[in-house]
Amino acid sequence: MSALKRSTVLIIIVSILPFCQVSEGGNLSADFDRQLKVHLGAFDTMTVSCDGELIIECYRENNHQEVFYSSSAIYISDKTNGITLQDENGIFAKALTRVVFRPRYPSIFVLTGGRRYRGALLCIADFPSAADSRLGRMEVFNLVDIEDYLKGVLPGEMGQRGEDEFEALKAQAIAARTYAVWKISSGNSSHLKNTIDDQLYLGAGAEIPLHSRAVESTAGKIMTYRGEAIAAYYHAICGGATIPREKAWDGEKIPYLKGVDDDSFCVWPKSYAWKETFTAADLNFNLGQYFGGIGELPVKGFGTILDIHFKKDKNLDRVSEMKVETSTGVFKVERDKIRWALKRPSVPGAILPSTKFAANLIKSGGTIVGLEIVGTGNGHGVGMCQCGAIGRARVGQSCEEILKAYYKGIKIEKIY
Repeated sequence: MSALKRSTVLIIIVSILPFCQVSEGGNLSADFDRQLKVHLGAFDTMTVSCDGELIIECYRENNHQEVFYSSSAIYISDKTNGITLQDENGIFAKALTRVVFRPRYPSIFVLTGGRRYRGALLCIADFPSAADSRLGRMEVFNLVDIEDYLKGVLPGEMGQRGEDEFEALKAQAIAARTYAVWKISSGNSSHLKNTIDDQLYLGAGAEIPLHSRAVESTAGKIMTYRGEAIAAYYHAICGGATIPREKAWDGEKIPYLKGVDDDSFCVWPKSYAWKETFTAADLNFNLGQYFGGIGELPVKGFGTILDIHFKKDKNLDRVSEMKVETSTGVFKVERDKIRWALKRPSVPGAILPSTKFAANLIKSGGTIVGLEIVGTGNGHGVGMCQCGAIGRARVGQSCEEILKAYYKGIKIEKIY
């Protein structure tokens, strides 16, 4: 059997230490841990291997631990009684609550589909409840050093870039590092998602030398405001100007997230301007789905759309409110949530690029037959405009100049 039992012991479950709060001087306390826990998704089955030997730490409900070594691929499945592991010789461990895979020597491990990651892999069993006999889906996490994590973030967030855009890559590295530190240290979550819900993380297989150099040249640097890591939000294209945080989402004003005139720095991408056309059927389906999903539909349902009114914030040139009148009631959605209500017919499942748009409601004989929207920008509009950062780098702005243009009153500090 290629997976050989190494030892059997009783242990205390090890938790992943969160980032601690940044002090007034930007220093971190002694228990600072650079390891991040990044959620890769929920899976029924998975195969894991590495370019050398794997250490496989198996845990059961009583904290009983078994350790195996394997140089072959391991097939993982989540059954009703926990996680099962097998190699080419058959099952060698089962009824596990969690499993940690670590390369014995510095290496990269490979998952089903060929996606490659650094660090370690954590699989946690999902035990079905008595009322739900369905097979569980194990939650899978990458335990990875923050600097290695960033090398897997920048390619997806910034795409292929040139040497003349290097300062923008450095700015993105600092923004992404700051966001990760803020997210964990603020207590909002014990982990990061690998999607744009947090930051797009593609792992080691996506690494690009220039982007990795940007991470390495800014190692340990984050943005702080009054001694704490900031909420370093960013987006693809602001459409000419960023917006204050409170104009996009609920919550109080944040002093460093103000609206910034981006001039012509972000007009260069082809996706700067866009157009979307909705039929009456598109509108009824999308809006019915949205309001139903947030629990705002009356007993009679969404009904048929009679009219749609758009309210614009003239100072920002963005739509701040959409009111929908139907045969069963009036529904309202505000600010960035408008993008989620108006999903794009041209790209199934995708939300509207931005709220910076002009709308033309098309009627025939008083009946709505369609809606045309013409807009600019892509994203929520808060914080750094990624395309604007690239434009600024092209004209010679430094990483620090770029960041301080978008995040007002911040400091850039090295925390390790």
